Amino acid sequence: MTLLEKIKSKLTSEEVNMPEAAPMLDLEQALKIHRVLNEKLQKTLEGDEGMGLEIATVSQDHMCTIGKWLYGEGKQRYGHLPEYEAMRKVHAELHTCAGEVLTEYKIGNKDYAEVLFKTTFRNASNKNRMEFTRLFHAANR
Repeated sequence: MTLLEKIKSKLTSEEVNMPEAAPMLDLEQALKIHRVLNEKLQKTLEGDEGMGLEIATVSQDHMCTIGKWLYGEGKQRYGHLPEYEAMRKVHAELHTCAGEVLTEYKIGNKDYAEVLFKTTFRNASNKNRMEFTRLFHAANR
């Protein structure tokens, strides 16, 4: 028995077969988180005040789960990629738009909030999904 075989025999099969940690992004989970913000904002505009959205939180791109990842682990792992910076920018725009929509709604400009939601916010939302997908693919090349 070789030295390598002796070492392997002492390790559990789980340890021997454990793959190296890969720099993976969970695209499906990120898109789901993104969809939840869209749904909460839409329900708020429909009059459901129980969504818990606060302007100060929604407006800041580093407060949500994706933002925390972007400024933490995501930046560490993928900050060198141009797709990372593109994602960071559109994510910040998304939160700025969400904050504007919520502000207009809360000051009583509900019709204008609805217009912003259906135009500016939706455009930012679509860009956000597209750029996150690009980052996901770049990170997994």
